Amino acid sequence: MDIPKDLVAFLAGNNQLNYDYSKAEPNKIMLCSLEELKTGVIWLSPADENIEGFYEIPAVNLVSSCVAYDPDFILLWLPNEKIYGTWDCDHWCINIFPNTSWTDIVQNPLPYINSQWYPDNGVSQPYEPYSKYILKKGRPF
Repeated sequence: MDIPKDLVAFLAGNNQLNYDYSKAEPNKIMLCSLEELKTGVIWLSPADENIEGFYEIPAVNLVSSCVAYDPDFILLWLPNEKIYGTWDCDHWCINIFPNTSWTDIVQNPLPYINSQWYPDNGVSQPYEPYSKYILKKGRPF
């Protein structure tokens, strides 16, 4: 698995993100340990809401627990794209953090943690890889 070196070093040191939990929509999150990281998949809805289908995107979940929400993919690494982001599991949308390193996230984690709920906060943009992945019919479950 191709994980950025600054993320590996951060997790190898058993570090956690430092931020004011009361200002974070998901409240307190805990990061996965380095050993817990694995590539899974997230689903993205088609741009056209009238199409029944989904895109399956490989992703590495970075969050092991969360006080207020399901922790899965609140912060993530997209290994094919080599970019950080977040996945909204209720709406099947992905926001990415262009030109952002793990070091950038560590220096100011709150906007990245909140970007799923506040996507216009200046750090994220919608990810639309529709030409890169195959549209699968139906639902994955």
